[in-house]
Amino acid sequence: MTIKLSIRQGLWLFVVLGAMILSSIAGLGMWGTWRGQEGLRQVLEDEVGPTQNLIVVDKELTHLRALLYGVLNDDMSAAGARLHLETARRDLPRAWALYREATAGEATADEQHLVDTIEEAMLWLPGFAYGLDELLARRDLAAIATVLKEDWWALQLQVVIPVRQLIALQEGHVAESYAAAQAVYRKALFGELALFVVGLVLLLTFSRRLLRYVGYKLDVIEGALLRIGQGDFDTRVKGTHRGEFGRIIVALDRTADTLRADREAINILQQRQASILESMVEGLYGTDAEGRMNYVNTAAERLLGWTAAEMLGQRPHAMFHHTRADGSPYPAAECPLSGARLRQEPSAASDEVFWRKDGSSFPVDFAGSPIVAGERTVGAVVVFRDISERRSAERARQKLLAELHQRNEQLTVTEDQLRRKEEELRSVLDNLRDGVITIDEQGLIRSFNPAICSIFQQPPEALYDQSVTMLIPSELREPHRRGVARHLATGGAHLLGKTVELEGLRSDGSRFPIELSINAYSVRGERFYSGIIRDSTARKDAEKALRNALDQAQEYLDVALAVIVVIDCDLRVRMINRAGCELLRLSETEIVGAKWFDRFVPEPQRESLGDSFRCWLAGRPKGVIAAHNQNDLLTADGRIRRVLWSNALLRDSSGTVTETLSSGIDITEQHAAELQLHASIEHLTELNRKLGEAQNQLLQAEKMASIGQLAAGVAHEINNPVGFVNSNLGSLRDEVSSLLQVIDAYAAADTVIAEHPALRDAIAAAREAADLDYVRDDVGKLIDESLEGLQRVRKIVQDLKDFSRVDTAEWQFANLEAGLDSTLNIVWNEIKYKAAVHKEYAGVPEVECIPAQINQILLNLLVNAAHAIEQRGTITLRTGFDAQQVWVEVEDSGKGIAPGNLERIFEPFFTTKPVGQGTGLGLSLAYGIAKRHGGRIEVSSEVGRGTRFRLLLPSTRPPADALAATAALTSVDDQQH
Repeated sequence: MTIKLSIRQGLWLFVVLGAMILSSIAGLGMWGTWRGQEGLRQVLEDEVGPTQNLIVVDKELTHLRALLYGVLNDDMSAAGARLHLETARRDLPRAWALYREATAGEATADEQHLVDTIEEAMLWLPGFAYGLDELLARRDLAAIATVLKEDWWALQLQVVIPVRQLIALQEGHVAESYAAAQAVYRKALFGELALFVVGLVLLLTFSRRLLRYVGYKLDVIEGALLRIGQGDFDTRVKGTHRGEFGRIIVALDRTADTLRADREAINILQQRQASILESMVEGLYGTDAEGRMNYVNTAAERLLGWTAAEMLGQRPHAMFHHTRADGSPYPAAECPLSGARLRQEPSAASDEVFWRKDGSSFPVDFAGSPIVAGERTVGAVVVFRDISERRSAERARQKLLAELHQRNEQLTVTEDQLRRKEEELRSVLDNLRDGVITIDEQGLIRSFNPAICSIFQQPPEALYDQSVTMLIPSELREPHRRGVARHLATGGAHLLGKTVELEGLRSDGSRFPIELSINAYSVRGERFYSGIIRDSTARKDAEKALRNALDQAQEYLDVALAVIVVIDCDLRVRMINRAGCELLRLSETEIVGAKWFDRFVPEPQRESLGDSFRCWLAGRPKGVIAAHNQNDLLTADGRIRRVLWSNALLRDSSGTVTETLSSGIDITEQHAAELQLHASIEHLTELNRKLGEAQNQLLQAEKMASIGQLAAGVAHEINNPVGFVNSNLGSLRDEVSSLLQVIDAYAAADTVIAEHPALRDAIAAAREAADLDYVRDDVGKLIDESLEGLQRVRKIVQDLKDFSRVDTAEWQFANLEAGLDSTLNIVWNEIKYKAAVHKEYAGVPEVECIPAQINQILLNLLVNAAHAIEQRGTITLRTGFDAQQVWVEVEDSGKGIAPGNLERIFEPFFTTKPVGQGTGLGLSLAYGIAKRHGGRIEVSSEVGRGTRFRLLLPSTRPPADALAATAALTSVDDQQH
C-alpha cells in the first residue's frame, strides 16, 4: 500500500488519530474514577459514619471508667471526672441517635437484637450518670468503688459489649462495600488498558509507515546539503519531486548557485585584505568565537618572536599576556583582550605588557574590535604596537619635571619657615620680660627689645647707635672695654655663656641689681654680642623677706613644746624644731636631710610605716598613717619613745603634694599605763570567762544529777507496777489455760446436751456470740504479746537506771558497749525517725571509769549525730581496743562540719545550731570529762559526707599525778580555745 499524502497531511492524520485514542482513554478513565468515588462516598455515608458514632459511645464509656479508677487512686480529681461525665451525658445520646438515624430500616436480625439491648440500657443510663455525678460531688470513694465492682458490669454487658459487637458488624459492612467499589474501579481500569493497547498498535503501525516515507525524503535532502557543505555547488538532485519536498529541492539548487558566486567574491576580498594586513607596522591577530587565534600578520610574528604556525590555534592571553609588568599573575577574567569578543564592543588599553617567546617583555598599546554576525560574536581583531621608545622619552621628561617641582617646593617651604621664625622671634622679644640687647665690636647698641627700655627707664630713641656704657656704672666701664678687646684679640672670655650678677644704671643715675648672660656670634665676618638682662630687684627683696620669715618661723617652732617635723616625698627631714631635737637627742644639722623612717623608726615598724606614709602622700591612704596616728621613735641613745602625731599635707601652687607637716606629743608614759590597764582588763575578762564556764559546767552537772535522780525515781516507781502486772499476767496465762481445759471438757458433753434442744441452742448461741473459737486462738497470743511488752518496759527502765548510775558516782569497771546500748535506748526516740543505726562492736574489755560521766559523753555524741542528719541517713557505732586503751566511735552521714568551725567545736558556748536550739556546752563538757579520765576525743569531718567522733579511754584508771597533769592541760586548752 502506497501513501498518496504529503508529509504535512500525514502528520495531521497522525495527530487526529492520537487525539481520538487519548480522548477515548481519558473518557473511560474519568467514568471509572467517578464510579469508584461514588462507591467510596456511599461506603463513607452508609457504613463508616455509623461506625464512628458507635466508636464514640464505646470511647466515652471506657474513658469514664478509667477516670473513676483515677479518682479512687487519687490520680484524678473528682471535679475533673465530673466535667468528663457531663460531656459523656451530652455526647452518648447524640452519638447513639445519629447511629440509629443512619441505620434505620437497614439492620439485620443480629444487629436489631443488639440495638434493642442497647436501647433498653439507654433508658436507665441518664439516671445512672446522675447518681454517679452525685457520688463524685460528695467524693464518696467507697460508693464509687461499689459502683465499679457491681453496677458497672451490668453497663458493660448491656451497652459496652453490644456496642463493640455492632462495631465489628459495621466494619464487616464497610469491607463488603469497599470491595464492591474496588471491583467497579478494576473493570474501568481493564477497559482503559484494552483501549490503550488497541490505540497504541494503530499508532505504531501508522507511525512506522509515515517515518519510512519521511526518512527517505530526508535522506535525499541530507545528501544534497552534504554536497553543498563540501563545496560541490554544481551537482543537482535527480528525478522529479512534488509538494513540500519539490520546493525544498528547488531552494537547495538556488542556494548552491548563490554560495558559488559568494565564494568567488570572498576569495578576491581575502587576497586584498591579506596584502593590507601584511604591510602594517603594528602587530595584528584575529581570534575565532572561542578566543583562539586564527590569523597573525608578519609584524605580530616579528614583535612576539613566534611564527604564525606556532601561534594559530592558541589563546593570546595564555601565550603572551599572562603576567603583569610587576611579575604578578594576570587573571584571564580581567584581560581587556577578551572584552571585544565577550562584550561585543570595541576595547582599548595602554601601558600593558606583552611577553616574547624568549621571556622578555615590552610595553604595548592595543585596541580590539569584535566580529559580529547577526547578534552572535564569531571572533575579534586586535591591533597592538610597541611603545618602548615612547615610554622611555616620557619617563625622562617626567623625571626632570618632578625634580624641578621638588626644588621649587623646598625653596617655598624654606622661605615660609624663615619668615615664620622671624615673626616668632620678634613676638617673643617684644613680649619677653627680660631685656635682650645686641652690640657690635665698637660697643654700639644695634638692637634691643621693649623690656630694655622698661628696665633702664630709657626711651628707644636714646638707645639706638649709642654706646652700651651709658647703661653701666662708671667703675665697671673700663673692665667692660678690656673684656671686649681681649675677646676680639684672642677669642678668650670669662663671662661668655655664663650668668653673672652686676649693677645697672638707669637714666636718673640710680643703680639696681641685674642678672646678665652674654653670647657672641659673627655675621659675614662682623662680630656681635647679645645679652639677656633681668632686673633682680624684686627677687633680692623677696629673698630677704623670706629669710626674715624663716628666722621668725624657726623661733616660733622652737618655742613649741610639741615635736614639729617636715618630711618631703623622699621621706627625708626638711625641718625640725628644738623639741624634736631634744626628743631624738641630736642636733638639727644631724637630723635635717636624714631619712626619717630609716633613722628614727624601730626596725619592726619601719617598712610598714614607710609604705603607709608613701601611700598617704600619693593620696591613697593605707595602713596607720593618716591625719592622726601614733607610733614608736628610736632616739640616739637607743630608747623607744611613743609619739602621738597629727599630720597635714603641704602642696605647691599646682596642688601637688610636696611635703607633710607633723606635730607630735610624747605619750610614752601614758601608753605604758594604757597597756597595763588593757592587760588587767584582759586578765579579769579571762577570769570571768572561766568562772562562767565553771558555773555552767556545775549547773550542767547538777542538772544531770537531778535528771539521774529523777530517772532513778521514775524507774523505781515504774518497776513496782510492772512487777505485779508481770506476775498477774503470768497467773492469768495459767488460769486462762485451765479455763480453756474446762471449756473443752464441757464440749465433750455435746452428745448428752443434744437430747435437750433448748439447752443446746442456748449454749450454741452463747458460743457464737462470744466467738469462742477466735477467743481460744487469740487469748494466748494477747497474753504473750503483753508479757513481751512488759519485758521491753523493764529493759528501758533498766537502761535508764544504768544511764543515770545514781547508785554510784565512784570509779568502777564498766563495759562501754553496754553503756553505749543503754544510752542508745534513752535517745532512740530522737534517732529512729532520722537514721538507721549500724553496730560494729569488737567486744571491748571493761575499763575503769565513772560510768555516768562516760554515758553523758556518749549521749552528747549520739544526739549531735542525729541533729547533723537533715533528712534520712545512717549512724555507725564502732568499738575497738589495744593493750593500753579502749575506743568508741560515733560516725554519721550528716552534713559535716566546715573546716573553719572544726577547730572551735570544743569551745564553751560555740554552736552552729540556730538560736534557741543549742547551748554550745555539750561537746565542751564531753571534752572535759574525757580529759579528766585521762583520755581524749578525736574528730574528723568532711562537708557533705559526715563526721566521725572517737572517744579514747585508758583501760585502767590513771594515777592521781597524771590526772592532775591532764587537768592542767585541759585548762591550757580551754584558754587556747
